[in-house]
Amino acid sequence: MFNDIPVLQVVGFKNSGKTSLVCNMIKWASEFGISVSSCKHHGHGGKPDTVENTDSTFHQQAGAEISGVEGDGVLQLSISRKEWKLDDILSFYSYIKTDLIICEGFKKERYPKVVLLRERSDDRILQEVENVIAVIAPFPIENQKDTIAYFSKDKMKEFSHWYLKWVQKALSN
Repeated sequence: MFNDIPVLQVVGFKNSGKTSLVCNMIKWASEFGISVSSCKHHGHGGKPDTVENTDSTFHQQAGAEISGVEGDGVLQLSISRKEWKLDDILSFYSYIKTDLIICEGFKKERYPKVVLLRERSDDRILQEVENVIAVIAPFPIENQKDTIAYFSKDKMKEFSHWYLKWVQKALSN
């Protein structure tokens, strides 16, 4: 929870399916009338791509810490800082009326996590992260804690039911 908003992280190594899963999770919750916001960590190094030759980009290049543009109900912000902590990012989200925040990445943060594994060697991530509540993998996982749900990649319907129950419980707390 962050300011009474449930936060769920989706973590895994590169090309593990994080973005596809997050998109599905947003869709599933939205279909039930749950307002979802998302946040992605650009874990590939360097700055995320920007749209060149726009007024808001020119503002940023001129030194603006925050530059934004609104059009047709869409507000896009670009904020430059030396470093961002997830809680600093979430503080912006807390001003928006949202029911749930899904974060893609940010492995070292403390929020509940769904971990995606591609191959057996990826299971080392389970020792590197905390607060794992579910694992999705193409192979069986020896669950050392009864509190971690396991789903194979071909059982996404079961995962969607589990996830929606988790969201409903989180929203009722």
